[in-house]
Amino acid sequence: MNPRSSVWVAGGDGTLFHLLCRLAPPWPPIVLIPNGRGNALARDIGMGHEACVDVIRVRAARVGGGTLECYSLSSVGLGYPADVTRRSSPLRFLRRFSYAGAALFTVPRWREFEISLDGGPPRRARLRGVLVNSTRYTGGFEALPASSNSDGEAECLELTAGYTAQMAHNLSVISGLHCYAPVRVSRVRRAHIAPAGALELMIDGEMLGEVEAIDLEVMHRALQIRIARSFAG
Repeated sequence: MNPRSSVWVAGGDGTLFHLLCRLAPPWPPIVLIPNGRGNALARDIGMGHEACVDVIRVRAARVGGGTLECYSLSSVGLGYPADVTRRSSPLRFLRRFSYAGAALFTVPRWREFEISLDGGPPRRARLRGVLVNSTRYTGGFEALPASSNSDGEAECLELTAGYTAQMAHNLSVISGLHCYAPVRVSRVRRAHIAPAGALELMIDGEMLGEVEAIDLEVMHRALQIRIARSFAG
């Protein structure tokens, strides 16, 4: 990667999200100076390393009409993941622990979803939430150790755990033991997810308002990015 022809940006997953939404693909190479809370992608790649990573294209049907098209490098969530993210905002001073702190005050609620994965027939599912993730990290911690950010697939997590089970899962992830995972995980290239009622959409730690449905597609190795050690990087 030639630093002179790259876009340099300081921030985290949310900063990258807004940058990609303002630039049309194909994107120029990016040099990231990590300065966010979760920094999922930076943690996944590693300081001083570079990679060609997958990008998740998201098309969302807004409540009241209109379509939102944007891109994710980390996570797309409805239901519980979005609720936790919204509650984490006042806890930003805790940095990556802000998500774990917010989870203590967030009770997972049942919602009805229609889900189709990789063009399969739609099915009904009663879930606490849905999270589509393209890195090993979510909420600042390594939740999906077998995941890859460049294999052309994302993990679709269908969440069913109540409060106690979810706290046990969170502790399992934070501790690095990964001994308890009350969640269904599917590897997908495309997904259609429609909640029975409008829900807030979370992408890469950013809250984007209520949507009625989302369509996702993994763009294989669509972005070249290097994680800088410093401004001199």
